[in-house]
Amino acid sequence: MVANRSYLYSLSDEPTSYADRPETVGGLAEWAYDVPFSYRVLVSCGPRLCASLISDGFEDDDPQDKTPLFGIIGEFDAGLARLKKFGDAARLVGSAALRDQLDRTEEFLHGHRNRFVLLETVELDCMETSEADALRERVEREIARCREVGAAIDALPDTAAAAAVELEKAAGPFRGLVFGDDFDNVRDRRTTHPIGLGSWSEVLYFSLWNKAEFEAAN
Repeated sequence: MVANRSYLYSLSDEPTSYADRPETVGGLAEWAYDVPFSYRVLVSCGPRLCASLISDGFEDDDPQDKTPLFGIIGEFDAGLARLKKFGDAARLVGSAALRDQLDRTEEFLHGHRNRFVLLETVELDCMETSEADALRERVEREIARCREVGAAIDALPDTAAAAAVELEKAAGPFRGLVFGDDFDNVRDRRTTHPIGLGSWSEVLYFSLWNKAEFEAAN
């Protein structure tokens, strides 16, 4: 594991193990050295531990005693609805570039919908530890962040104009978000809290096998 990224995938089924592959799986996005705000929004509805589909333990593990690795799974459509609510408000306070990327984001995600969304943070977690309990704790902390983000969006007023006023206060999970042209500019340190709107792609560093592909390879 050398890419040090977080990854998003769309899944048709909830995996119970590394080998329990969904019937369909598709890439959505990846981001280096961080979990962007939009990723947390998308997985924020009912986020829970699931088996990682990126890795089945570590290379030097005993085959009979592999280190358990976890991803986070949530409900796709409900997460997308929360992202749209956020986007409707952000358009009213954001730059033209932000509005354009929000439009592109929603178009991409609507075209790649599935039942579940999977957030994989295993590469980022392994930068800090390789101990099983500590790895699980890191994923559970990320689940808490996703829940917090989802609750904050649910708490926004239903009208976009009123919600935009709340976004401008930059409180809670919205603190640190940038709504100008630098909303994802981590390279120049214009933000340390990327929204994560420019990374949507079917082609990711890790392309996950679906059920048929996994069975054919094994």
